[in-house]
Amino acid sequence: MAVMRLALAQLRSHLYDKKTNLYRIAQTVAEAAGKQEADYVLFPELYLTGYTLNENVTDLAEPIEGESVNYMREIASQHSTGMIVGLPEKEDDHIYNTAIVIDKNGDIIGKYRKTHLFDFEKQWFSPGDSCPVFDTPFGRIAVMITYDMEFPETSRIFAQKGARLILVLAANMVPYQTYQSVFLRARAMENHVFVALANKVGLENDHIFFGESEVIHPTGKTIYQSYNNELISTVDIDFAQTNTAKGLLDYINNRRVDLYRSEGLVNGVIKEQI
Repeated sequence: MAVMRLALAQLRSHLYDKKTNLYRIAQTVAEAAGKQEADYVLFPELYLTGYTLNENVTDLAEPIEGESVNYMREIASQHSTGMIVGLPEKEDDHIYNTAIVIDKNGDIIGKYRKTHLFDFEKQWFSPGDSCPVFDTPFGRIAVMITYDMEFPETSRIFAQKGARLILVLAANMVPYQTYQSVFLRARAMENHVFVALANKVGLENDHIFFGESEVIHPTGKTIYQSYNNELISTVDIDFAQTNTAKGLLDYINNRRVDLYRSEGLVNGVIKEQI
């Protein structure tokens, strides 16, 4: 394991305008790679198209092998800087809210499809049905998308699979500032992992995205937090620190799986209270 220099791209995106957003992705990766020497750049949820797509998602979605992802792969290879970008993915008759993970060589490490869909998203997207982890030269990482972080099961699965860093692509809007802050710390502390989030800023329709991107240490300490303006910032993440963060708490190894199973939690059927 080694130290990863992660850039958080807290940016506005242009709704329905993939061309402009791809241009900003290229600019951002070039800046992060040059001045800040970033290894990876984390972008917000659905950055390629904007978030409030509604019925337009059908026309804007494209396959992973499509033109936009191929362009992003070229940018990553050109600057030797990986990226994690959100986009609407089309596969067969389904559309997914997807995060694509591209390494420094421009190769696709993998993808994550948002598993917990928020409110109106259920009308336009199909939910993902897996929780993959990805190996990097720095250590094992995982990805979540906004609402996923509010469910402890998702990050616990990632931690059990050996993830040391969970990256969150966010489109968090007012009035959910407190939710974002609390859940980021909880997910980091209860799993002894780093959690890093890049949130959008700006206005889309009636939604105000508040930014406040953060990186949280496995002990719950805030390593970095931004405000509400556009910003590209880098943070060094030492994966080795996850080895000592658990201390005496060691939540994962002290779980009572036998109890959870007997109470029905493991198989999803909870016993009725008497």
